[in-house]
Amino acid sequence: MRHLFFSIAVCISCTTASAQVAPNLLFNEFFKQPISSKGLEMSPKLSSADGLKVQITGYMVQQEVPHLGRFMLSPRPVQMSEHADGEADDLPAALVTVYLDDPQKDWLIPYTRGLISITGQLSVGRLEEIDGRVSWVRLMLPAQATRSMDSAERTNYLHAQQHTH
Repeated sequence: MRHLFFSIAVCISCTTASAQVAPNLLFNEFFKQPISSKGLEMSPKLSSADGLKVQITGYMVQQEVPHLGRFMLSPRPVQMSEHADGEADDLPAALVTVYLDDPQKDWLIPYTRGLISITGQLSVGRLEEIDGRVSWVRLMLPAQATRSMDSAERTNYLHAQQHTH
């Protein structure tokens, strides 16, 4: 299987001046506050945004082995050690699984540091992922939100990965 890299930096500018501005959804708006004895419950704002185009700003979760065609977005920086920790991860409850457009599902997504803002169609509800992880909130990116890295970008990215600790 051929793996393509794409540039997440392009996602920061998913909306154009002529495009309709998507409402911003904040991670602290995902659950009802205060948390009751029932535990975490989805907020009306999150539930009502299901199926809508929204913008979310967060941190890309750094994974040991990135998944093809998807990544996770978190309200805080998180580094997962799947090999050492297995299912015992430190992911926050407010988490978004971000999917590339279907023709891009075999693209490898390089980790991007810092806050990123992405716009896509929100999907809310329980979904068991291929790897067994359950997601509750997903964002589907439009095809024009991503592009393949050119050879210079790919070389710079792979070189930088050799020098990270």
